Amino acid sequence: MHSQTNLDSTYKNALEWTDPSQHTIPEVGSEQERLMLKRVEDLYTNYTYENLQNSFPKVYAETIYFRDAFKQYNRLDELLPYMLKGLQAVSGVQFAFNHVMRSKGEFFIEWTMSIQFKGKDEYESSMGMSRFRFNSDGQVIFHQDYWDPTTLIYKKIPIAKQLIRFVQKRI
Repeated sequence: MHSQTNLDSTYKNALEWTDPSQHTIPEVGSEQERLMLKRVEDLYTNYTYENLQNSFPKVYAETIYFRDAFKQYNRLDELLPYMLKGLQAVSGVQFAFNHVMRSKGEFFIEWTMSIQFKGKDEYESSMGMSRFRFNSDGQVIFHQDYWDPTTLIYKKIPIAKQLIRFVQKRI
């Protein structure tokens, strides 16, 4: 079963092969670093089918480690269809990158995601953080999301909504 926070062997292996010490990444504060991060931000702040289709192969390497609250993928050709399929249930998605931190050659980006589900008038927002590692070409090779989909997604599923309410009352 997929878990966003399970330290399974796939995750541990990904930490090894994506270790920043094995890749040449731009210097702190350099123009190359700024451009590398801007490509990621531009991908997510213009979260449309066309932009994802065109930009994902430029921003992400072919071999990757990606894990979010729902799925885990190891190849770009698996991840891109997943991201595109996610757009089918929404009228719009907006991301705002609130804070970027670099530590030991990897990046942590705090973001706010706003989603307008089809048939709804308003956007609903949620916050999260993503951990990124890049290869020597400045492409994403490791992307781990830390995000709680409880309010935004799970509480919209009738059975899950009841179960969440039950658990929250017991804690």
